[in-house]
Amino acid sequence: MMYFSKNIKFLREERKLGQHDLAKLLNVSRDNVASYERGSIPKLDVLVRIVNLFHIDLSDLVEKDLEITPPSSYAVATDSSEVYQRVDQSEDLTLESLQKLVKIQEKYIKTLEEKIEADSKTKR
Repeated sequence: MMYFSKNIKFLREERKLGQHDLAKLLNVSRDNVASYERGSIPKLDVLVRIVNLFHIDLSDLVEKDLEITPPSSYAVATDSSEVYQRVDQSEDLTLESLQKLVKIQEKYIKTLEEKIEADSKTKR
């Protein structure tokens, strides 16, 4: 999830959306959007909504710096009903996205564990 927080802010600002606007589209609070932009990881269902909202691959969202490397393709959904509709209509895509997410989260957890271990060694 190396670039997730940076990318979510980039995609929101690129489309001239405020945090409140994005929150409404994702059906979360503005505080949730702010926390995602500060590095919190959203729940899986919210990640799927984000991917569907911006019509972007999950791997692009979390593994690419979208300010430097454009994603494969993305756009923005017009409202939250489109986000939920896409989730319902694309079960295979969702399963594929979930599998990618699991792999990415496993890498992220390993990175965090290594960082914690390194930090604990420095504090000794």
